[in-house]
Amino acid sequence: MERIIVRNGRVVSGSAVREVDVLVVGERIERVEAGLPRDADREIDASGHYVLPGVLDVHTHPVYLDDLGALSVTAAHGGVTTLIHYAYAKPGRGLLDALHASRNEGEGGSILDFGLHGGVFDPKNQSSEIPRAMAEGVTSFKMFMTYAKLGWMTDDYQLMRTLDILGRAGGMGMVHAENGLATDYLEDRANAEKADPIRAFVETRPAILEAEAVHRAVAMAQVAGCPIYIPHVSARLALDEVLAARAKGFRVYGETCPQYLTLTNDDLLRQKALLKIGPPLRDAEDRDALWRGLAEGALDTVASDHAPKAKSPDDDFFAAPYGSPQVETMLPLVYDGGVERGRLSLERLVRVMCENPAKIFGLYPKKGALLPGSDADLVIFDPEAKRRISNAAQHSNATYTAYQGREVVGAPVLCMQRGRVLVEAGHLLAKPGWGRFLATAAGRVEPAALR
Repeated sequence: MERIIVRNGRVVSGSAVREVDVLVVGERIERVEAGLPRDADREIDASGHYVLPGVLDVHTHPVYLDDLGALSVTAAHGGVTTLIHYAYAKPGRGLLDALHASRNEGEGGSILDFGLHGGVFDPKNQSSEIPRAMAEGVTSFKMFMTYAKLGWMTDDYQLMRTLDILGRAGGMGMVHAENGLATDYLEDRANAEKADPIRAFVETRPAILEAEAVHRAVAMAQVAGCPIYIPHVSARLALDEVLAARAKGFRVYGETCPQYLTLTNDDLLRQKALLKIGPPLRDAEDRDALWRGLAEGALDTVASDHAPKAKSPDDDFFAAPYGSPQVETMLPLVYDGGVERGRLSLERLVRVMCENPAKIFGLYPKKGALLPGSDADLVIFDPEAKRRISNAAQHSNATYTAYQGREVVGAPVLCMQRGRVLVEAGHLLAKPGWGRFLATAAGRVEPAALR
């Protein structure tokens, strides 16, 4: 087996930064200590750099411009080594069929290890398949409390029923938390009044209706005895609901995304349909509250919600699709906006982007850690690198980035998964099919253990 030593770097965990070396033997980390002997097949000099665990992105949508293969490539260039994708079971399709198709696609084309969430769009006809899906290693399932016009919304009856099935089976629920019928009415009213759609967008999806949906979902999950994960928390009011539930001892996990940490509604006004995402971008007060939530432990994870779709700034705004590319820029943006600007410690960044997602989905310490016995998934990160983000330098199939021209400090320079170098100095070395499917065990860790 090949022996690789990463030498002279500063190795970061969720609790410390240490000047130690890392010995990789085959696919695993064997030793993490200073002064390792020079008996390796290859030495990688990480002088002046951080050595981070590979980032886990547990919120991606490989069903638009990037499939599972393309998404893994753009992710690896951004320092991500593990993905958990949403496998969409649209109405008329079986849940197991969707999961099998996604697993087969990933095993054939992904360069990164990956797990799956069940995307339950028709719970009336799909939720009965959840126990069989769990037996195959899929333990987290998402429903939409919004998008009624698209035919994606789960009503309270089916949401309660599905959470009950999950509670009995030992799985975890996930919800896109916005009040779908109320937001649809507000959008219809804005259209009837011929309001400027971009300026009206946030008003049609206000933060209080995100918070209301979080409260409702958490209440039903508590009745069902089911842990619940709230993705893409965008607003202080929604964060308050997560905190209130946790104060009562409920098993609730909160995630936010780089777009909510680094952009506001002012950016939406400039970039128009390119920044139509759901929930929408909020104001600077909400953005600052999310940074505090990450730093103080109220929020557990950062994930990308990578969903690149074909659109342009001049599209009909209400007809334009939701979503944007985010995975490749996520780590540099969170480092620059958090660590570089004093909002987040480096150790806390590793917790919310590596350790906590691995723990919530039952992958720790195989993933999310640099410990003896862990998979040799690591990122060498240059904290001094200054780069200007441009779409031309990205590896997504999207034709735009929300951060065109933005300068950030800090960049990954090498990405390794299970002892294989995937990307080095911007060059892709990985091949399709290197990725393996990961069975999860979601929702078993207490939120207090993630702070």
